[in-house]
Amino acid sequence: MDSIKEIFKYIGEIINIIGISILIFGFAKELFKYLIVEFKDGVMLTPIRAIQKIRCQLGVYILLALDFLIASDIILSIVDLSMEELIKLSSTIALRIAMGYFLGKEIEELQLNKE
Repeated sequence: MDSIKEIFKYIGEIINIIGISILIFGFAKELFKYLIVEFKDGVMLTPIRAIQKIRCQLGVYILLALDFLIASDIILSIVDLSMEELIKLSSTIALRIAMGYFLGKEIEELQLNKE
């Protein structure tokens, strides 16, 4: 039974690393795009549509990363079942789901404004 727990713990950690990697990759990619847009032609410009597109794309990366992090939390909490872990899991998942919901709404709004 302990070997199965260790396998799930290892899988949970891998999923956690994937989620964090997605977040870092998305941030770096969109930061690079932002800097290009902001300093285009040597003049500091702030085209609203380009910034909205970048925000929208960054939001998609954040949502994807949140999904991986929620899955990781669930797996890691199941391995170490205790009342304290269940309470932490519940609050963490509720917070991440709320963040995902409102971020998704904002992305939808940005998409509508872009068109």
